Amino acid sequence: MKGSTLALVMVGALALGFGGGIVGGLLFSGGEDTSALQARIDDLESEVSSLEDQLAAFPQEGPGLKVAYVDAESLFVNVFLPQVEAQRQAMSQKQNEISSLQAKFLQGELGQEEYQQQAAKLRVELLQAQLNVDLTMLDKMIASPGFVNFRSDLERIREQARPLMDEVEKLLQTAQLGIVDMEGFSAQYSQLSSAFQQLDQLLTQAAAAKIVELAQQVGKEQGYDLVLRKKDVLIYRDESKVADISGEVEKRLWGLF
Repeated sequence: MKGSTLALVMVGALALGFGGGIVGGLLFSGGEDTSALQARIDDLESEVSSLEDQLAAFPQEGPGLKVAYVDAESLFVNVFLPQVEAQRQAMSQKQNEISSLQAKFLQGELGQEEYQQQAAKLRVELLQAQLNVDLTMLDKMIASPGFVNFRSDLERIREQARPLMDEVEKLLQTAQLGIVDMEGFSAQYSQLSSAFQQLDQLLTQAAAAKIVELAQQVGKEQGYDLVLRKKDVLIYRDESKVADISGEVEKRLWGLF
């Protein structure tokens, strides 16, 4: 059993993105191909594609599987999000401003036109704050020696993201001057928001891939036959037989920054 290949199960994507909320799946329009990063993520996942066959081939007698699990969601929250805490606080402030504006409108303190103008401006400011979160995280990943195997892909993503930030700034200037064509403004905002969702998704996938990579390292070094992901995979565990290696993986993740 100890000579068997470690199988790492990390089913599903991380639910949270750096910019908050559920990440989207729309592509940047145009620009260079960023499929290399996705291909590397797919390579990591393909290593467990034959897991059922491997398990079926294990002998039914003799030593049992040495099994561990990792809490990928907690690792993302505990290690990656603190890297952009200041930027996320600025983003949260914009979200609070939007909520406050909505409350004023519902209380009759603002007219429809004034509310729409101010709300549109705040939405663009929030998008700008969300982009700042992702671009800050992107720069930190690129600067980290631990992400050297992703660096060329991350740099390509950064080049694509720069024009996006410029377009958001232009849209904000339009909102500050007063929006004449609200329908056209909303359409442009939706396009930019979709592009941001893709950026956020790519960064979250890069973080998830690094968690998988380090969990695999720990699993192999400590002699585990199987490493599961807590969310979506682990339903029940006997603490005496299934180990949590999240702590060791977290130490290595912190070492990246």
